Amino acid sequence: IQFLSLSLHDIIKVSMTELREEIVKKAFLQFLNRGYKACSLKTLEQATGLTKGAFYYYFKDKKEILEAGMERYFSVMKEESEEDVEASALASLREYIDLVIKNKEASADASQRIFGCFILEVLFFQLVLEVAPIFPDFRERIYTISKKRLANWEHIILRAKQSGEIRETLDTSVLARNLMSVSSSMLNIELERANFQYMFSDTRMQFEQYYMLIKK
Repeated sequence: IQFLSLSLHDIIKVSMTELREEIVKKAFLQFLNRGYKACSLKTLEQATGLTKGAFYYYFKDKKEILEAGMERYFSVMKEESEEDVEASALASLREYIDLVIKNKEASADASQRIFGCFILEVLFFQLVLEVAPIFPDFRERIYTISKKRLANWEHIILRAKQSGEIRETLDTSVLARNLMSVSSSMLNIELERANFQYMFSDTRMQFEQYYMLIKK
């Protein structure tokens, strides 16, 4: 119905854009599952259902497809802002944990819409490291994100110590790294069959166990 108000040229343009997006989605999932180097053009042709000629009509090489997939994944990552960390509404470590999980779930929903499945962040990070010689900027972006996450956790933990929420004898840096790693600990899951609702329920349980151990 939406095509009725479009010209033939516009309809073709829309169809080509949708097909290009579909190629990026399917190829990117192959990169995540197999690794960039292990994905031959033949593998991508089979995954997308395109011939070699049709494939090169939309992309000049494998590297261009990878870059498009990377950018799409970065676009769905929802991070805690400095305003979130400083917000008076976040009066406790427990509330910050709830915010982190909420943002992870929002990222998972966005990933589901764009890629058709939930993408484990740890797989994305591994892919970024593999292709770092080709795309060093992506590695720097991941490094910046990780550094900021750690700083946020340390800030919240120090505040929780000062307020008496958790034990003051805890090592702030070690605890921050442990809590930061909880949401990335979901391994050995088949990518396209991942049930992210179950996984986030498990993540909540891990956070709760940590919290019970460190609270006063």
